[in-house]
Amino acid sequence: MKRIILGKPVVVAQSTKEPVLFGGYQDPTIRCSEDGTLYVRFNARRDSWLTFGEEEKNPVFCSKDGGESWSPVKNGQDQWLRAATRLPNGDIFCFREHGVLKRDTLPVLPPLPEKRRLRTAGMGVYTVDELTPALGDSVAKEFKAYRIKAGTDTVIEENCPVIWNNMPVVLHHDGFLIRVFPHMSLSMKIDKEGTLWMPVDAPAIDNNGNLESFRRCTAILRSVDMGHTWEYVSHILYEEKFNPPTAIDVEGFMECSLEFVEDGSCVAFLRSGSLSPFVAGDDEHPAPIMMQTRSYDGCKTWETPEYFYDYGVLPVTRKLADGTIILASGRPGVYLRVSQDRLGKEWSDIVPVVEVPKEQVYTKYYEYSCCNTGLAVTGPDTAVIAYSDFTLTAPDGKRAKSIMVRKITVTDIE
Repeated sequence: MKRIILGKPVVVAQSTKEPVLFGGYQDPTIRCSEDGTLYVRFNARRDSWLTFGEEEKNPVFCSKDGGESWSPVKNGQDQWLRAATRLPNGDIFCFREHGVLKRDTLPVLPPLPEKRRLRTAGMGVYTVDELTPALGDSVAKEFKAYRIKAGTDTVIEENCPVIWNNMPVVLHHDGFLIRVFPHMSLSMKIDKEGTLWMPVDAPAIDNNGNLESFRRCTAILRSVDMGHTWEYVSHILYEEKFNPPTAIDVEGFMECSLEFVEDGSCVAFLRSGSLSPFVAGDDEHPAPIMMQTRSYDGCKTWETPEYFYDYGVLPVTRKLADGTIILASGRPGVYLRVSQDRLGKEWSDIVPVVEVPKEQVYTKYYEYSCCNTGLAVTGPDTAVIAYSDFTLTAPDGKRAKSIMVRKITVTDIE
């Protein structure tokens, strides 16, 4: 049996000027470089679709003492990149965001088929092929990435082709277009054969041009050439029967984290919604439940997703050296748990990092944390979680949005 021991909370950075809920000083991610230096990057932009593609503006802080103390990094984006995933061939590789295509830059678009309206926020869905005559390469089937080839020090910007017949492009209700790109807070995973895997938020369109689900879904892509090209494999489809009975606006499957486990299967953890003050009535099972599903055939097909945990925004997983999985998720609050086996089927009790009083779950959860987290493995049985805490004060006594870290140690229960 495994358990989690949490270290003391440590402040990375604070701001007394940022508003709670949406704004800067939230959405932290964390990386551990090969020399053990920890890097935390967090959001300094407003929380909006329109800011996609601006990740280079986000602050980076580093710690050279295991997370005990932190300092801002000059030219932080370069060091952040160099702490990214090293591939089996020795390359360092990480994705970049696509910017959205804004309304004032768009020509007249073809009519959107009425059957392509999502039930989430009134968004519509085109395919890349439908938009290519009007928009050309601006909607090309590709991801953007940075690469540092093994044995070199030069950063290369790559456009990585994606093989996907019905690759979608989302039309926001405000008129701009959102291309599919990997979620910046979630890591691609590498299986034992060296294949790279990446889930992406993407509506599902069949070969007849119909939506396979009227909610958001998660697509699974793979690369067998170290990230140079990517290929669509499958969708994990959201079904209406998954809706919680009190849910008003269920988004569907998004923010998926994958893990390849000891028996060769792949387990997926998926967010299905966002808790907000608009959802009330079911204190035991609020809307943003996390669901879990599994594939035994290389992510081609998936078991029927099942309920996993109530608080399921941005489920982030990392695997320790012995195959134990650490999982963080939240909203309201931030929570950790650890697998009791190497299959991700048995789990420990929940360990809270940030808790929201029950009476404020629906009304003031956003005054406690953004609830999005990052995880970095730092040793055979250790990791560090990065998260936000909006309840603390700065040295001058003013309430401050705070970026925090805590060490996680996973031990056997004697």
